[in-house]
Amino acid sequence: MLKAAARTFSILPEAHAGTTSLTGAAAGKVAGPLQATVMLLESGDQRVCLLTSDFVEEYCRFSNLRRRRVASCLGIRPDQVLAFASHNHSDVLVCSRPGHGMPRFHECLEESDLTTAGRQLLDGTVQAAARLPSELVPVRAWWAVGHERRITYNRKGRRADGSTYFMREEDRVLLGQDFNGDIDDDAPVIMFRDLSNTPVCCLVQFTGHPVTAYHPEDPVVHGEYPQVACEHLSKAFDGIPVAFLQGCAGDTSSKGFITNRPVDERVSDAVRYGVFLGETYMQAARSLKRSQRQDLGLASARVRLPFRPLPSAMRLRAIIREIETFMESCARGDESALACVGLNLPRAFSPRYRIELVRPTLRWAEWALSFHTEGRLAEVPRCAEAEVAAIRIGDIGIVGMFGEPFLGIGRQIKRQSILPLAVPCGYMNDSALAYIPDAPNNGDWDYPSSFFRNTTSLLPYRNPAGDRLARTGVRLLEAITEV
Repeated sequence: MLKAAARTFSILPEAHAGTTSLTGAAAGKVAGPLQATVMLLESGDQRVCLLTSDFVEEYCRFSNLRRRRVASCLGIRPDQVLAFASHNHSDVLVCSRPGHGMPRFHECLEESDLTTAGRQLLDGTVQAAARLPSELVPVRAWWAVGHERRITYNRKGRRADGSTYFMREEDRVLLGQDFNGDIDDDAPVIMFRDLSNTPVCCLVQFTGHPVTAYHPEDPVVHGEYPQVACEHLSKAFDGIPVAFLQGCAGDTSSKGFITNRPVDERVSDAVRYGVFLGETYMQAARSLKRSQRQDLGLASARVRLPFRPLPSAMRLRAIIREIETFMESCARGDESALACVGLNLPRAFSPRYRIELVRPTLRWAEWALSFHTEGRLAEVPRCAEAEVAAIRIGDIGIVGMFGEPFLGIGRQIKRQSILPLAVPCGYMNDSALAYIPDAPNNGDWDYPSSFFRNTTSLLPYRNPAGDRLARTGVRLLEAITEV
């Protein structure tokens, strides 16, 4: 028999709290609290606990701390606790800026390293989790899939010459006010009802960076469309907890991504998009299907993502020269400096911020060049590793992945899954690798497709790149599904 319990709590960050802005800009307006939900599922001797939050990312050092604390109070293993972030950019730091690169699988933060918001998130999570075992009730899982096309767009632009670019709002509207391109519009709802058919809690998912209210030079605190949509659905069912899972959103954004509009307008649009999605969830919830099975399965695996060879010293020196020239132009206040080593920068960013956006690529090129100049070619990294977890709730399969998978990875999981509903999700437990492209998108030089350049530990992925995550997710779902 399947059992479930969940709790949602809120955190109200302090004004002027630290953010992920590359210029160190602190949070300005606090437009509302950030929410987190803890959900405990049980079937026989199997338990799985899901932690979801309206923060931008999970990193091993922080998620390990939360997962270990929750596992301890529930009497389960840490691998039975999975942490998912909505990838909301309008949040605040939970600890010092963690950086990107190789995942630190086993590292764990000291609690003294947490910010005020990080401490609140940790304490709230543990307190909620501690109450859930006594609140477990027998449930049945029901599911439906809505479709929402009004709020997101594919942000990987393609030029006539075959080159690619990162499409922010000023680029998107050039293709049409309503342009959205190739998106994943699925909006699944998984509802747990008790034996009297009363809703107990919900899981929902959607695919798209929540970045409508976001501007890195004018940060605001707001839960963006995921939080608003969850609140909308919760209210329709007497305030039940609703947990949000972010899809494979590496190449998808909410509309309004990076504009210089007043913060109140940006927040208003984020709320509007959240209401749209909430209405779509509610419509789907009117036609729920009951899962034929009512049990639980869990499995996980590490996946190797091999790298391509180190670029030549000549190529790396050329990259360094181009970046240094670009930074000099920006330092002079040149508003026309908008492109550098395949990266396109929006006019909505100040020249100062453009410098900070390309600075990591300069560090990467210098790091990569050092293997040539210092005679350390034998030390060049060969691969990265990522984790994939599969959760089966009756007829429903959820695949969680490290990083920010591109939507093509999620589509492969949906297409190849043997279950009636497969829900692919990124931003699970760790986002240090950041963007992980699928094979068709691998090798391009736009920002998400070449994010390895924002680290000093990663190199370009070798194909099939992120398709390896999809294959592992499908295999894990098959392994925990008895025919």
